[in-house]
Amino acid sequence: MRILLTGATGFLGRRLLDLLAAHEVFALRRPGPVNTSASSAVEWIAVDLSHPLAVRALPSRMDALIHLAQSHRFADFPSASPEVFAINVASPLALMNWALTAGVSRAVFASTGTVYEPYDAAMTETAPLRPHSFYGASKLSAEHLTLAYQSEIAVSHLRLFFLYGPAQTGKLISRLIDNIRAGVPVALPLSGEGLRFSPTFVDDAAGVFLQACEEGWRGVWNVAGREVASLQGISEKIGLLAGCQPVFRRSADIGAAEILPSLEKLGKSVDLARFVGLDRGLKCTIA
Repeated sequence: MRILLTGATGFLGRRLLDLLAAHEVFALRRPGPVNTSASSAVEWIAVDLSHPLAVRALPSRMDALIHLAQSHRFADFPSASPEVFAINVASPLALMNWALTAGVSRAVFASTGTVYEPYDAAMTETAPLRPHSFYGASKLSAEHLTLAYQSEIAVSHLRLFFLYGPAQTGKLISRLIDNIRAGVPVALPLSGEGLRFSPTFVDDAAGVFLQACEEGWRGVWNVAGREVASLQGISEKIGLLAGCQPVFRRSADIGAAEILPSLEKLGKSVDLARFVGLDRGLKCTIA
């Protein structure tokens, strides 16, 4: 297949590129110097998705679209809200309209578990949603707008939860690793083990995106690891693997939330037993 991939230089995109070697890949990247030497077989196209889509820069014929791109400033609200809107909402809409003219038959989008905010109900794909953050609302908007094209193109949105793996920075598990190594205390509630969640190893997520593209999935899908971790438990695992004892700080300001998506739908199409276990994933990440 001829596949247009956005976000190819990102954490997940770099992993997915390796899996797409059997396909003809056209990858969008930001204008300017970017290290793309590791994927020499890919045709790179310089496009800034924070601006109106430069349709003339895109190929005129394509079989599939995978949209992973997102703003690095997604947490900077409200200052970065125009950029987040452009990449999360305007770009997907423009790409779908381009896809109709380019012969695209399937489109796969990276969504987020943030659409389930405030995480106080069952996290199934059919649950009513009301995200309260601008980022979550932008992702949910993209879902609604692009799924409206289902009569023309097979559209799927994969809602990712707590992605982690080697070379990641600035996310929950990567921050935990850095903090534990530096002796920075991990904040926990007054009792219990803190947040309970399902980390997703990046290679597993990339494999799901490949399968969704090749099989032409439709609708929304939760994508998460099969193991449930607690903040205290995963900190202790990190400390053991990194050879340093984590420091914990109990605080009344910390809640004991659960962010545990249903994987029933995903498990009907993907063998979850093949997902990388948490111990192995953390060992690869820390190494």
